[in-house]
Amino acid sequence: MRAIQLPDGARLSTYVDGPAQAPVTAVLVHGLSVTAALWRSHVPLLLHEGIRVVRYDHRAHGNSTRGTAALNLAQLADDLAQVLDTTAPQGPLVLAGHSMGAMTVMRLVARHPRFAPRIRGLVLISPPYGGISTRTGTGPAHSFLALVRNLLVSACTHTPYLLDAVRRSLPATSRWALRPPTHPESGARPLPCRQGLHTMATGDIAALWHDLADQQPGPGALRQLGNRVHLLAGSLDTHIPPEQTNRLAACLPSARLETIPDATHALPLRHAQLVSERIFRCATSAAHLIERAQQEGLQDKTAPAVQGSGPRSRLPPSLTGPRAA
Repeated sequence: MRAIQLPDGARLSTYVDGPAQAPVTAVLVHGLSVTAALWRSHVPLLLHEGIRVVRYDHRAHGNSTRGTAALNLAQLADDLAQVLDTTAPQGPLVLAGHSMGAMTVMRLVARHPRFAPRIRGLVLISPPYGGISTRTGTGPAHSFLALVRNLLVSACTHTPYLLDAVRRSLPATSRWALRPPTHPESGARPLPCRQGLHTMATGDIAALWHDLADQQPGPGALRQLGNRVHLLAGSLDTHIPPEQTNRLAACLPSARLETIPDATHALPLRHAQLVSERIFRCATSAAHLIERAQQEGLQDKTAPAVQGSGPRSRLPPSLTGPRAA
C-alpha cells in the first residue's frame, strides 16, 4: 500500500501490483460503501496475464481519509486523475469501475480528456444511465424496498449526528460502524469490503448519495472511445437495474453490452473470472497495437486500439451472457 496525498489533505490508500514496465496498467475503481478489496480475486488473474494492477480506496472509504474537499462525483473523478498521474503517468490504460466506480470513470473521461488517447478500454459494470435511485422497479417488492431506502436516506440527511453517535457504538464487524481513520502501515492490504464506510460520517454518506442521485444523463464524452467501451449488467441487479445500463448502451452505438444471467449487483465478486477476462481482452488489444507499431517503426504509440485484435485470453473459459448491440 502507498498513500497518495491530495491538496485538500485527503490521503488515498493505493495498492499497486505488478511491474512498472508491464505493457498495460489496469486501474480498478470500486463503488459506494466498499473498498478496493472488491477486486481481490481479479488481481491474481490479471497478474498472471502480465497486466499491472492499480486499486485504491475512494476518499472516506476503507483506509483512505476524508479531506476537506466537497464529497461528490466530480471530486472522485479528480481523485482518480491524481491516482493515474501518480501510479501510471505513461503507457496504455484499461479502466474498470463498478457502480459508483463506473460513474467515476465516466466522469473522468468527461473532466480529463487528456487521458482518452491512453485508454485502451473501459469496463463499466452496472453503470446507470443518469443518477442512481431508491426505486429500481415496479411491483410491491420494489415499492417496499424503495420505501426502506427512502427512510434510510431521510434519516441520514436529517439526523446525521444522532446516527453518528449510534454508529460509534456498533461493533467493528458492522458495515455501518463509524471508526476514526487510521494510518495503515506501508504494505497493508485493503480493509474488507464491509468496512468501506467505517471512516465516512453519516452526513457525508447523505451528501454523496444526493449528488449521485442528481446526476444527469451525459454519455457524450464516452462516444469518442467508440468500441473501447464495454458495459456489463446483472440481470438480477436490484440497485442498478439492467434497463438502466441498456439505456446507456443505446446512447453509445459502438459500445459492447453484456447482460449476465442470474447476476446481481455483486457481479465483480461473484463473476470475477468473467470481469477479469473482459479487462484482459481490452489489455491484449492494446498490447497487440503496441507490438505492431513497434514492428512497423511507428512513432505514435497512442492511436486507438482495434478491439478484439489481440491474442485470445488464457484465462479459464467462463460463461458469458448474451450480447446486444
